Amino acid sequence: MLQLLSHVRLAVLIAFIAPQLAAQPLQVFDHSPDDFVGAAACGGCHPAQQRDQSKSGHATSLAPVFEHSLAGSFLPLAPLTPSPQLTYTYGEDSANLVVSVSDGDQAKDFALEWAFGAGGQAVTFVGQADADRYVEHHLSYYSATDSLSITPGHQDSPTRNLDEALGVEYQTFGPKPSIMRCFQCHSTGPLGLGDSFKLEPNELGVRCEVCHGPGRSHVEAVQRGDKGAVEPTIGNPARLSGSELLQFCGSCHRPPSSGGEVIDWSDPWNVRHQPVYLGQSSCFLNSGEALTCMSCHDPHEPLSRATPEYEARCQGCHDSSKPPASVCTQNPASSCVTCHMPAVAPQPNLRFTNHWIGVYEPGKPLRPRSAGLEGGR
Repeated sequence: MLQLLSHVRLAVLIAFIAPQLAAQPLQVFDHSPDDFVGAAACGGCHPAQQRDQSKSGHATSLAPVFEHSLAGSFLPLAPLTPSPQLTYTYGEDSANLVVSVSDGDQAKDFALEWAFGAGGQAVTFVGQADADRYVEHHLSYYSATDSLSITPGHQDSPTRNLDEALGVEYQTFGPKPSIMRCFQCHSTGPLGLGDSFKLEPNELGVRCEVCHGPGRSHVEAVQRGDKGAVEPTIGNPARLSGSELLQFCGSCHRPPSSGGEVIDWSDPWNVRHQPVYLGQSSCFLNSGEALTCMSCHDPHEPLSRATPEYEARCQGCHDSSKPPASVCTQNPASSCVTCHMPAVAPQPNLRFTNHWIGVYEPGKPLRPRSAGLEGGR
């Protein structure tokens, strides 16, 4: 009977939330889990790509909290007091990071089940409150300081009671299924529903089939030797145009503005939306959209932080021997990225690279001077 009721409720929920899911990168209930074969199956024919991609930030962007590679750093050595009236104490149970928040008179415990983010910059904790609600915890782990501090976006969140102090609450099946989108952009394949309507990722992290689509038909075509069906049964983002690729990557990293949407270029938090900013860049627009995300970032490898690698790509185009012949008059051999893609720190423990490639005024890293408004602030 419970299973039948779950199926009935699921059908009602799907009908209710379908319009809100239309803009999702992969529809939450769009495919059967059977359509997905998993990264290990892809590695049977593509071992190097699967091996390298498994080490990337994408692949490690979601984990049960104590299966995360940085789990040993999540437990503070002492209680935290981010505000005078609140104290956060952390411990663990058999599977979860448990936080107890106290206002001096009362305390409330909560189990943090999921760790979102690979940890290159930060890891945010999420737990289920009940069958209808999830909570994004008020404090996140920051790699730059090896400590917990206020979660991005929570700086102005009220903490008037213990429920609010735990974090921001999301309705699992509300009109804006934000928590579903979080899970969807950090996992692969359709989300499932477990006991008490827990969201269950099909495969943890952003793996092969996020970008290439469900792989079962492709694998079956290979197995039966149907050469004509091998390529058509799998997606390849490399076939996309520049604008299409910005939209594709932007499904999770935010797509370029469309439909009259206004972007606040003076807000440093917006710099983390790389496709939005790269789409404004002259390097993208004047190259006939040849410069894309994949020009600099190999999706099968961990993110490189070696500045010379990126500068070599800059100089591959900005070479006086071929168009575009314009070469930097200040420093033609180095510092391309640090000058023309400045780092922006929306808060002290986070830094994002501005992908709006341009010439910036000193101390104004938000907007190139050619774009007006004094290059931001």
